[in-house]
Amino acid sequence: MPRVNLSISQELYEQIEKAAKKENVTANYFICEMLEEKFGKKVVYDYGAAIASMISEARKIEGEFTLSDLETFSDVNTVIKDYKISETPAQVRARLGKMFNEAVRRGNVKGVERATVVRNGEEQLKFLSRAAVYINKAGKTRKNS
Repeated sequence: MPRVNLSISQELYEQIEKAAKKENVTANYFICEMLEEKFGKKVVYDYGAAIASMISEARKIEGEFTLSDLETFSDVNTVIKDYKISETPAQVRARLGKMFNEAVRRGNVKGVERATVVRNGEEQLKFLSRAAVYINKAGKTRKNS
């Protein structure tokens, strides 16, 4: 996938970031979405709706989970196929993963944090088969694996 590097004023970036936060998306995605609406394909994956749905689903899970435990994330293949979206499932999942992780980092997913584990006396982020593990602190904790 090609990348574009934009140099914009701090004021413009702050406006874009503020608008993106309102939609629970990153500034990068917000800009991409505007460009796709203006120049791109007719049917695009609705990342804003997907992230909102993933946040809602994450709040309902008790204890630890990975993104594949969220219905919206695991149903990406079906949505892409049904709506004939030209992005690949891997591209969509990568973007959703980054967006969800950013929402958690910023505290936009109340009660949900990255799970940690202590290894050799040092606290580290927890992964399960290379997938980030999250924990809903409002729910019960599953046994560490």
